[in-house]
Amino acid sequence: MPPPVVTLLRTPGPAPRVLTIDAEDWFHVCGEDYYSDWRRWDSFPSRIETTLHRLFDLLEEGGHRATVFFLGWVARRRPELVREAVKRGHEIGVHGDRHRRADDMTIEEFREDVRRARAAIEDAAGSRCSAHRAAEWSIRHPADPALRVLSEEGFACDASATPVPPLGRADNPLGPYRVEENGAGIVEIPPLTGRGFGRRLPVGGGWPFRTLPEERVASAERAYRSSGLPAVFTFHPWEFDPEHPRMVGLPPLLRTVHFFKLGVLPDRFHRWLARDRSVALEDVLPSLDTA
Repeated sequence: MPPPVVTLLRTPGPAPRVLTIDAEDWFHVCGEDYYSDWRRWDSFPSRIETTLHRLFDLLEEGGHRATVFFLGWVARRRPELVREAVKRGHEIGVHGDRHRRADDMTIEEFREDVRRARAAIEDAAGSRCSAHRAAEWSIRHPADPALRVLSEEGFACDASATPVPPLGRADNPLGPYRVEENGAGIVEIPPLTGRGFGRRLPVGGGWPFRTLPEERVASAERAYRSSGLPAVFTFHPWEFDPEHPRMVGLPPLLRTVHFFKLGVLPDRFHRWLARDRSVALEDVLPSLDTA
């Protein structure tokens, strides 16, 4: 099978800031036997309702829009949260069903996972979802067969690939691109990245947002946007909840990523929101053109 055709995209002028939220609870982690076992999840105290409502209130105050990627598991148990996101004017996206990495599933398992999640989320939202994000940036490159599945399933865009190894390939495009194969296509919109220590670094995720100097994040955002590349940021509701359970037994690396400097995020996020308006992925798509 020939490789897909990849077309680089950008906005004709300065690009917007894009806010995405992965609507998952504090125990939704990958690659850890205890917390990643969905059969245990109903035994854990859920905190997403409180944290997500706080986020919605904060965004509404500043007139911000976001793409909110829901797990199907969350949508089935908290459909009112999906409806609330719709009511507040946010775009609704699909984050898979049980927070499994795309490349941990066969292609048919991935298709079934997407369909199951989408059905639950659209049932709660009362509208069609056209944006997708896999757990933990697990669509690794433009030729990943998962993108073909998403295109065949009618998704307009995906936000799962990054040019930062080991999550993605170093030669992945930095900004948006269209992937076309067998007459079908989908737009991939990667997260904000920057340079440091002789390599490309993640910048738009919650963990680097917490750990990098604020001016470093702002500088990377300015560079992207001035060159016509949307600056995509991603946060999780639990990152605004430093009092959530301590997750005893979590491996050291996962514990560091999950908990390090959680306490600084709310104030940084407030200052970040005050500097400019955020939009959803669907607000960006119509303005993208061939680079």
